[in-house]
Amino acid sequence: MIRRLGIIQLLFRVLCFLTPVLAFLISSIGLRAHSLIQPLSRDYWYLFVTLILIWVIACEHFRVTDVTGLFLNSNSMQQCLKALAWTYMSGFSLIFFYRGATFSRLLLSASAIVMLGEILLMRLILQNVLTLAGVLGRRLRVIMVGVDCFAQETSERLARSRVAPCKTVAFVRLPGQENEVPEDVPVFDVDQFMRHSLQSFADDIVIGVTPESLSGISELVKKLRKHAIPIRLIMNFGPELEVREQFFRIAGTSMLDVKIAPSELMSYVIIKRCFDLAFSLLALSIVSVPMIVIAIAVKLSSPGPVFFKQERVSLNGHSFQMLKFRTMRAAPIGESSTRWTTLGDARCTAIGRFLRKSSLDELPQFFNVLMGDMSVVGPRPERPFFVEKFHKEFEGYNTRHHLKAGITGWAQVNGLRGDTDISNRLELDLYYMRNWSLVFDLRIILMTVFCGFFAKHAY
Repeated sequence: MIRRLGIIQLLFRVLCFLTPVLAFLISSIGLRAHSLIQPLSRDYWYLFVTLILIWVIACEHFRVTDVTGLFLNSNSMQQCLKALAWTYMSGFSLIFFYRGATFSRLLLSASAIVMLGEILLMRLILQNVLTLAGVLGRRLRVIMVGVDCFAQETSERLARSRVAPCKTVAFVRLPGQENEVPEDVPVFDVDQFMRHSLQSFADDIVIGVTPESLSGISELVKKLRKHAIPIRLIMNFGPELEVREQFFRIAGTSMLDVKIAPSELMSYVIIKRCFDLAFSLLALSIVSVPMIVIAIAVKLSSPGPVFFKQERVSLNGHSFQMLKFRTMRAAPIGESSTRWTTLGDARCTAIGRFLRKSSLDELPQFFNVLMGDMSVVGPRPERPFFVEKFHKEFEGYNTRHHLKAGITGWAQVNGLRGDTDISNRLELDLYYMRNWSLVFDLRIILMTVFCGFFAKHAY
């Protein structure tokens, strides 16, 4: 099973990585044949090699090379388009900033179009080839250990696989299980099964494990090793528990990660942090003069400091001091920590109402991003008092703290900011957590710029 999947996966990965090479060759030959570009200089090849490397990284990041995604047409194709967009946005950026040579934008654009056509054609061909191979080729023969509903469902799912379809040739009944599998497939007790020779009968042994049967798995696997056939373990964690792809080991201990947040992935830790630093520095350089003007206006509007500091909760429940331009008259800290701002709130100053309505009071939070307390995009940070309150009222509320808090977020650009429904905000925050990507962050930033200011519930 693993060998067949490995071969298909390797073939798919090689074909994906070769698409830009073929696209560059087709584009350059075609444009030169029509005298639309000059002979390529050495700088072009440096650019092409760089784009190929970016494409390889993008393919791995967006899981374009996951062969199972071939049959998840909608989402998988979106990942391909994201990888392609990331690659060529990088290419055009290199052309813009590199002054050592002049590059043909026509060639780069043509190669992007050709590459998109190659991806679509390659996916279509591979889908049909794998489907035909599954129909005409020999199915992998598996012995399913377990005869309950979970084992039956697993057997049916393996049979429907379009990448490596399997045929269950026998079931093995575990102690205490009731038979819920088809009558036309042989069913053995464990002791009967151990007396058979299976080398020419099956390719893999698959154990369908429910939480109740975990205690006896070690002894069962020890018995099954007698057959010298690969043993696979499929675990039913229930509908409420989502896991990552694999176990990992620390100090000789096997661990299974059951957190669904991306905050421990290197792509999140490194790429998102680098993006946050670069974007925050760029934003602060652009808004530095307006921030000085706002600071003077705040200082003149009422007695008190320019900046307002408030304790908020971010990644893994850690607290930090979030910065904002002060928009209200100075008041005891306890009052602001346990009270929402309401429409027409008498505590707001005249300049404060404008700052809150336009979200300009949030600009100092770019300093929080530079300090590492926040991200540009993420769930909005809440005050500890309300975190404790919402944790008791809404199941899974603290799950949103698996990500670093953000200046803007998916809930906010969908109109849920301020005193709005917490359950809907939580749902959107968790959707962002499950679907995080750098492209998703850019989309949220663009939505914030074009429609996030002067929001309905900003007061």
